Amino acid sequence: MKVIAINGSPRANGNTRTALDFMGEVFAQEGIEFEVLHIGSKLAPCTGCFRCAKTHECTLPDDGLNEMYQKLTQADGVVFASPVYFSSITSGMRCFMDRMGCIDMNNGRQFRFKVGAPLAVARRAGAVNAIDELIHYINYAQMIIPGSLYWPLAFGNKPGEVAQDAEGVQTIQVLAQSMAYVMKAMEAGKAQIPVPELPRKSFTNFIR
Repeated sequence: MKVIAINGSPRANGNTRTALDFMGEVFAQEGIEFEVLHIGSKLAPCTGCFRCAKTHECTLPDDGLNEMYQKLTQADGVVFASPVYFSSITSGMRCFMDRMGCIDMNNGRQFRFKVGAPLAVARRAGAVNAIDELIHYINYAQMIIPGSLYWPLAFGNKPGEVAQDAEGVQTIQVLAQSMAYVMKAMEAGKAQIPVPELPRKSFTNFIR
C-alpha cells in the first residue's frame, strides 16, 4: 500500500514537510510506503478551459502536474498539506487542487474511494479555514476522510518549530494511524463489497 503527500509549501523543508515526516514515521510502522511530492511555486492557475474533458490531462504548458496526478491515481491514500500564510491554503496549493480536481472530474474520478486527508500548518491562525478549503476538494473527489483527536493542524513558525507542538504532532500521528486503518479495512473489504457504479453526473445551470 502507498500514501502520497502533496507538500503545498513553497519551502521544500519547512514546517509542513516536518509535519508530513511525522506521518511518514507512522506509515512506515504500518508497513505502508510513503512519498512526498513538493509542488513549490511552479504551478500555473487553472484557466477553466475544460480541454481536460477530452484529453484527460491538463493541456497547459508542462509543469509537472500531469505526472503528479498520475502518481496520485496509483496511491491508496493522499495527504493534501498546506502551510497557512493569509488564512488560506497557499496559492500554489490552490493551483494544484483546482487543476487536479478538474482533470479528475473529467477522467472517471480516479480518486473515488481513496483515503484522503487534509493537513494545515500555521504560525498562529487560519489553519481551520485552510482545512475547510481542502476538505471541499477532497469531498468533491468522493474520497474517504478519516479523523483524528483534533482538527488536522499543527503550529510552528521557523523551520522545525512544529515539532515543539506536542498536541499537533500527536494529532498528525493519529491521523496517519486512522488513514492506515481505513485503507487496510477497505482493501480487505473489496472482495466482499464491490465499488458502486459511477453514475453520469447531471449538470444544471442556474441562470436558465
